[in-house]
Amino acid sequence: MTVAFLVWYFAYVLLSTYAEHLMATPVFGNLNLGLLLGFSQFAMTFLITWLYIRHANKNLDPISQKLRDELEGEN
Repeated sequence: MTVAFLVWYFAYVLLSTYAEHLMATPVFGNLNLGLLLGFSQFAMTFLITWLYIRHANKNLDPISQKLRDELEGEN
């Protein structure tokens, strides 16, 4: 997930630097492709965070709770 996000991020940076005409392509009114791709960076950040929290709550937290109980002597 980290590698995919970093590739996406650096692709956006490179596009904004070297493909200005592509990024300036109008999509909706004053919104161009560059702005939409930039906003998608925020959406991807929130999506990855949500997926990690869901994974941690489902898989990691029960394991850490079990370890905590064993170390503190609560069976």
